[in-house]
Amino acid sequence: MSIALPVCLETAVMLRIREIKQSGYISDYLLESVKETADLIAYSGDTLLFDNKKAGAIFNKVALAVAVMSFQSGGVQIFGFKFESVFEL
Repeated sequence: MSIALPVCLETAVMLRIREIKQSGYISDYLLESVKETADLIAYSGDTLLFDNKKAGAIFNKVALAVAVMSFQSGGVQIFGFKFESVFEL
């Protein structure tokens, strides 16, 4: 795995977290997309690791899913990065 993948993912996740915070809530659509992304990774995860035309779309879905999961209690850890987010009142 390239070292660039985790670093790029960290940046992408932070951007998605900011977008979610700006919206003020996590929609049902976002929650459903996390479930779909889990299936996508299970069946196409190797595509993300190799130079492939589909890798960009999968990467973006993974970044969004990690951002959504960061709002759960305790956050989420991936590639050595921990993401833990809360909505500010």
